[in-house]
Amino acid sequence: MTKVERLLSILVTLLNREVVSADELAKKLEVSKRTIYRDIESLGLSGLPVVTIHGRNGGVGLMPSYKMDKYLFSDEEKQKIIESLKIQHNILQEDNQVLIEKLENLKGNDESFNHLSYYSPTMHRIEIEQETKEKLATLRGAILQKKKLKIKYISLNGDITSRVISPSNIVLTNGSWYLEAYCEKRKDRRMFKLTRIREQLLIDEESTSIEGKEFNITTIYEQAELTFHRNQLGKLYDFFLEEEIEIRSNYIKVTFKYDSNRNLIPFLLMFGSTVDVIKPQTLKQEYYNELNKIHKKINDDNQLSYIP
Repeated sequence: MTKVERLLSILVTLLNREVVSADELAKKLEVSKRTIYRDIESLGLSGLPVVTIHGRNGGVGLMPSYKMDKYLFSDEEKQKIIESLKIQHNILQEDNQVLIEKLENLKGNDESFNHLSYYSPTMHRIEIEQETKEKLATLRGAILQKKKLKIKYISLNGDITSRVISPSNIVLTNGSWYLEAYCEKRKDRRMFKLTRIREQLLIDEESTSIEGKEFNITTIYEQAELTFHRNQLGKLYDFFLEEEIEIRSNYIKVTFKYDSNRNLIPFLLMFGSTVDVIKPQTLKQEYYNELNKIHKKINDDNQLSYIP
């Protein structure tokens, strides 16, 4: 059963039950409770009002106000589900056609979404999309067969390593595809960006289960404050919420929280000289250090160009 099928199954169960335990869902769907908790978190992130009920007869459920209209999915909601399934069908080669047709048959005569289409679910060139699509086919095969993979991986810093991994899940986030897998080199669960997987070979060995294994990463959020030139306003709405953007007379101030484990420097460099870091001090220092490196590189190149 795919993750999409599990999510739909959990949703149907929650719509028909006041409360259901994670144990019951895990047994029904033949997965671990930890997987159920991650699926429930995914439902919550998608906007569904999932609530946790504590106590002897506790579990998870949906807010009563939401369940009043539990079967009254609008055509807009059905269309969103259909478009998501089509993305998965086209990119991941999921066989969702029967489910798509069933949902389309449930739609009314509202044609407001007839002209909605997806050119690409990521920000990469078409050639990169095609290369990634081929990788996805191999990765999905390894996951379904529960086999290990040997990959050549290039890190963000350019380090090239050979890894033996046990793939478990494929994720589309921030415009890029990632593979969640257990890495024998690191003896831990890792996320691998597909564009950085340069070689992959299926190994005839049963994969290592990562159920119950957690990422050894503690998410620490920090408050960041940036200022931008006024001419960057249109671009800022690609990355920030309305309430995070404050338009001043001569500049734009952006305040937001970010995961300190993530490297924000490449993101900041996209804005060139139009951005300045106000806080935190650590991020400001990292950004200025990177700017100094770039400045030094430019000066060195210019000096070399004048050598007779």
